[in-house]
Amino acid sequence: MNVHIIRDEHCPLAVYQNVFEKLSKSAGVIRFIKSMDDALITDDTDDMFDEKEGESKNKYRFLSFSQLYDICENYRKKHSIDKNDHVFLLSGANNYQNWFSNMDYQGNNYFVQVTEWELFFGTEIEVSFLLCYHVMAWLLKRKLFSSEDEVMAAVHTKAKGCMMDFCQDKRDITLKIRTADVCPVCLNIIKSKDVPFNFLNQVFSLWEEIRKNIVFRERAEFLNKMGRIIINPSKKTLFFPEYGDILVKLQPKEMAFYQLFISEPNGINLNSLRDHAKTLKHYYFIITGNDDISATENIYAIHDNVASQLISRINKKLVDNLGETLASYYIIERTMNEPHKILINREYVNL
Repeated sequence: MNVHIIRDEHCPLAVYQNVFEKLSKSAGVIRFIKSMDDALITDDTDDMFDEKEGESKNKYRFLSFSQLYDICENYRKKHSIDKNDHVFLLSGANNYQNWFSNMDYQGNNYFVQVTEWELFFGTEIEVSFLLCYHVMAWLLKRKLFSSEDEVMAAVHTKAKGCMMDFCQDKRDITLKIRTADVCPVCLNIIKSKDVPFNFLNQVFSLWEEIRKNIVFRERAEFLNKMGRIIINPSKKTLFFPEYGDILVKLQPKEMAFYQLFISEPNGINLNSLRDHAKTLKHYYFIITGNDDISATENIYAIHDNVASQLISRINKKLVDNLGETLASYYIIERTMNEPHKILINREYVNL
């Protein structure tokens, strides 16, 4: 089964990347295929600000179901996608019916909304887990039902913590995803349809990962527990295995800047950045392999204002992926009259 994951212009690239990474790691018969449009996009440009994507200009954009499916259909035509393949659109737009997700049974096209999840799960949740749940849930529904009428006949109007909960009260979505399960009635439907075991195993395995991650994060926040951070300069990534394999991607200058602060547990005053220019240049060279004059000037141009922008960009990526509570250990911040520093105990840092 081929499943293409695409996004619209209102879905942040970082959200898309996290969703695809989680889905593609799941083992089984479902083969997830990256958007051929996004394959051309790189986030290695130091001058590119992530904040420019999905800004407030489209914050309240609304699309109809048919408009959302048209995006999928246009992608199919553009890239000659087989009619039996499935196309999932991660959309940053709202829809007039106010649904989290839906499917067009005539064309194997789907959408999942990527925004407003914080209204139900708070700012601490990593939204890609919720989106992955919906992708797998719709693929399973597609195996079980051949029309929208069949789906609507099987939904639960009263929430049970099951895939088929309708969630007319949208707050019921928290029970549905925290449980990440199917009720006995729906299990019998699955048995009657003779769904392949390897397909079910892939769906349920990823659901279990999602459920455990949500519960673990809630407990970690309650217990004030910190997890490891694995820094990979060559790939420009920060990896958090204890929080559900969260991967945060940085741009080269951001990565060099983050390494500088990790190497200084006592922190750095921004007005003394010039004293650390050689170290910063060394980290930048390791990441980019670029040691020419322009690269040198690029790094030496970092002063108070530029540093503040870099800190803001890095911290935003960490908070967006980890939530405010967990991210507090890893962001670069200044408290009282202290210099800017990263609070994480360096025993939890692997480089």
